[in-house]
Amino acid sequence: MVTVSIQSSPNELRNVIGTSPNMKPKVLVVAHGVRSSSPSLSEQIDANYHIINYDCDNTDECKRRMMPGGLYSEIDAIVETVWKKSAPFLNHNLFSGDMVQAYPSSVKIVSCSGHGYDAADIPTLTARGVWYCNTPDTCTTSVANTAIFLILNVYRYFSFAEHCVRIDAWSASRALGSVAIDPIRQTLGVVGLGSIGLATAQKAATALEMRVHYYGPRRKPDAEAKIPGGAVWHTSLSSLLQVADCICLACPLTKETHHLMGTAEFAAAKQGLRVVNVARGQLIDEEALITAMITGKVCGVGLDVHENEPVVDERLKNDPMVTILPHIGVCSQTCWGEFERRNWENIDGFFLSANKKPLTPVNVME
Repeated sequence: MVTVSIQSSPNELRNVIGTSPNMKPKVLVVAHGVRSSSPSLSEQIDANYHIINYDCDNTDECKRRMMPGGLYSEIDAIVETVWKKSAPFLNHNLFSGDMVQAYPSSVKIVSCSGHGYDAADIPTLTARGVWYCNTPDTCTTSVANTAIFLILNVYRYFSFAEHCVRIDAWSASRALGSVAIDPIRQTLGVVGLGSIGLATAQKAATALEMRVHYYGPRRKPDAEAKIPGGAVWHTSLSSLLQVADCICLACPLTKETHHLMGTAEFAAAKQGLRVVNVARGQLIDEEALITAMITGKVCGVGLDVHENEPVVDERLKNDPMVTILPHIGVCSQTCWGEFERRNWENIDGFFLSANKKPLTPVNVME
């Protein structure tokens, strides 16, 4: 057994895992134009790793570079930093099944910014012996704050009021008095009481004085206890929709949750439902949503994510009563800095720690 002191230097740890100082792990870094990294962290990265910056025009070029003799043929890890919903690599999915199959055998770990991992082929990565890590809890506050902004907007229609000012229709904004209400004592139905859902529920209960109900695969008494006034668990979405005045989607996108809110769900909801989505756009069937808006079943909509993003349905885009954002919930330096830190904690955990295990893996390696 090798004993490693808690004061071990990076070089000593490299020796433990069989990597010499002159053979720094090669890390392919995919930086999406926006990034936040402290000088000290940057120095540590440069000292411990050989960085190769991704600059392919498309994923086919990346596959070619991963072939024997190519620029990426000996990489040990891939890090996708900060915000993958931005240029210049917006449509480059490096973690799909066909892409993973092109990885050189040297790749052992991937760490990607963000909470969700629906774009990654976890079974294929696992079969190839590649750790896949996300960065949970790094964007909780930022996304929950975005959810609160949208919840308030679907009740008070501030987007419409701002629109009136911008087109010199000041007086038209006064019509909001007949439709806008404050969310006090309204029932917020949270779908997915994970870290983001919980943070949203806490803020809504505290700042907006809303009652909280939620739906998820299991009851979470510990989370309920953290919400002022508690929370009521529903065993089905249909049960939640019968009582919710506002639905906030904060759950993962899976095969089971695709179009979680569709024609049947909107029909089952209370009249005058308000809808907020800060999770994934494909949780909502937007055609069904727009139909529910036309019939009056839905009276308020706030979306940070969209079914076919970056394309946004023109009917939503042109309606000033709808609050729409460009998947910007994580877009703050606070969040970006946490993304960067957690990504490199995962890489350090694998390459520099004694147990060679990342901090926040999604998959389990035998």
